[in-house]
Formats: sequence, structure tokens, C-alpha cells
Amino acid sequence: MPELGFPKNASWLVFGAPKIGKTDFADQWPNNLLIELEYRGAKYTKRSKVAGPGDTAFPVNNLDDLRALGKMLLAVYNKGERPYETITIDTIDTVNSWAEREALKKLHLKDMGDGEYGKDWSEARDITLNIIKAFSILPTSLLILAHSKWAIVNDIAVGHTIDLPGKLSRFAQAAIENIVFITADKKGDRKMIFKPVDSIDAGSRNPLLAEIGECPYGYAELQKLFDARQQQ
Repeated sequence: MPELGFPKNASWLVFGAPKIGKTDFADQWPNNLLIELEYRGAKYTKRSKVAGPGDTAFPVNNLDDLRALGKMLLAVYNKGERPYETITIDTIDTVNSWAEREALKKLHLKDMGDGEYGKDWSEARDITLNIIKAFSILPTSLLILAHSKWAIVNDIAVGHTIDLPGKLSRFAQAAIENIVFITADKKGDRKMIFKPVDSIDAGSRNPLLAEIGECPYGYAELQKLFDARQQQ
């Protein structure tokens, strides 16, 4: 029987335009470790513990730092400690940029696209997906933040998708349980979309989110959906 309450230890891919409120949304989650990979992207966070370039305790400046942080957290949780309920990677775009540089170095190539039969794209894709997997195994909610881009079909913009290379975008979406698109209307009122409408690459394996489809912006609004269903 499916759980009626808020999904525990689920993975979420949250995407939208720059400055739409992705980091602020993550900051609203309980006991959050926000791994800041974009320079000063978490400057205005209020609640989260922030790890990143400016963190003297555990700076994260490259893929090796990020891998080391994942291993350290896994060791902590394996000892039975629960320092965080939520972990956020902000953003997966930066992870992929690092992965592309690492792939080029490994394959002794100058530019992405130089590899035979797409070997460079495949290598970078595997590196990025392995980072997602490493943090997905932790017993926490995992938020993966990403920028959006227009989906183009026959040179026509038809909707919104994650700003990652084609196959990586599809594989990342398949690996993550809930995909949330944050958008705003002309008045600036924001909402979150959980299912593929108007050519938006959103979706959810959670039956309630798939049924409801959207809600006003914010963690509290998301929580209300599950509270209301439990009370029925």
C-alpha cells in the first residue's frame, strides 16, 4: 500500500529559470545541507548549512571535493548519525561542467565532441550520473537543482526542459523520483508543476503529485498536499 504522508528519503530534480527561486525553495526544507557549486548562489539562504567554495570546514571546488564529501557523509550515516534530513546539490549544471572537463582530460581531448562515437559525452554523462547515485543512497531527501532551457523541435521552442546534454537529461530524469518545474506568471506569482503539461519535462512517481499536477510555490505548500490527503 503506498505511503500517504510526505515521501521520505525521496529524490527531487527541481528546475527553472535563473533567479526563479530554486535555491530559496531548497532553503525551506528541514535541516538542509546545501552544497553550493555556483559562486555565491547561496548568499541569501537563511536556514541551510552551506558547503561550497567558501566553506573552510569542507570546501567544494571540484569533483574530487564533491566525491569526498559524499563519502564522508555516507560514513557518518553508516555510524547511525543523522546530521541532515535534506541534502541539496546546487546545481547539477556545474557538476556536469566539471564532468566534461574531467572527461576531456581523461581522454586527452581538447573539446567536447572530439571523441570518437560520442565517447567524451558518454564519459561525462557517467561521471555526472555517478555523482547523483552517490548522494541518492544517503538516507535523506535529495534535491538536485538545475537550470531550464527551451525545448526545441524543428527550430521552434515548444516547452521547458533541463539544461543538460540530451541523453544526460533523459537519464538524470529517469534516475530521480520527482521532477519539479518552478515557474511564474506575469504578476510574479510562482507555482510548482509535477507533471508533463505544455511540453514541460516535469513528472513524478509519487501518485499524489502525479494526480494533483501542480501547487503554489514553496515547501509548506508541498507539505499541505500530503497533509490534506492524510486527513481524507
